[in-house]
Amino acid sequence: MAENLITNRSLSIRVCSNGLSFCTYAPGRENPFEYKVCDVNHTISLAANLKEALMSEPMLKQEYQRVNVLVTTPHFTTVPVAAFQKEDVDAVYGLTFPKDTSQHVSYNVLRRSGIAIVFGFDKNIHQLLLDDFPRARFYASASTLIEFFSEKSLIGQGKKMYVYLHEKEMTLYAFEQGRMLFVNTFPVVSVADMQYYILNVWKELAFDQVDDALSVVGDKEPKCVELSEKIKYFLQQVEVIDRSEDFKDKLTQGNPLIPYDLQTLLICGF
Repeated sequence: MAENLITNRSLSIRVCSNGLSFCTYAPGRENPFEYKVCDVNHTISLAANLKEALMSEPMLKQEYQRVNVLVTTPHFTTVPVAAFQKEDVDAVYGLTFPKDTSQHVSYNVLRRSGIAIVFGFDKNIHQLLLDDFPRARFYASASTLIEFFSEKSLIGQGKKMYVYLHEKEMTLYAFEQGRMLFVNTFPVVSVADMQYYILNVWKELAFDQVDDALSVVGDKEPKCVELSEKIKYFLQQVEVIDRSEDFKDKLTQGNPLIPYDLQTLLICGF
């Protein structure tokens, strides 16, 4: 019986610029998800915080069939699958982020979208996780969201832009009937910052103010609502994504406590 529980159980670890969180999934239980945000000590490095969590957090000391690590980072770039060679990932990353010499470079190949995501994150964090979870799989937040939004963009007509608000950043994703047109992350402090970047990208991509649609989602709903209300002065089709509808009948059922990118990882079938 214990072996069956291990076989069916998975752990997802989310690493972002200023924090760590953990989510376990155990099918068959009345409440199959357990989600916990790590209490980070900002006087030490994120890697040091992770090391302490690996030694003390009960959730991280159990056995799992599968361990996923989601890295939420602006340090990623895209490569068409037709031109992608895994042997070149360090060179590709180095050309895009020449100052990131202390990063571990990884990649995800997105077959449905026809691109590869090359991304970097702290080498010490990568090694700590591999030491405890040798079969862990690493994913960029952008990878899960591109796959999810790509499929979502097939619904209805016109081009679609998706805004994901997370930490102190905003990531924009643009699609035309499943084909990715644009992805990039911007540092933002205010709603005015968000409007500036959105409207500039909207103009550069020649999106239509009436026919094309903007969808906003994030882990702080009041900020999403404020952005959507203010940008309606410029764009006609604007909505705040209802995650309970997005993940209806899915594993997470739109749990607002679990970050949106982590929810997409849990259901995208990577």
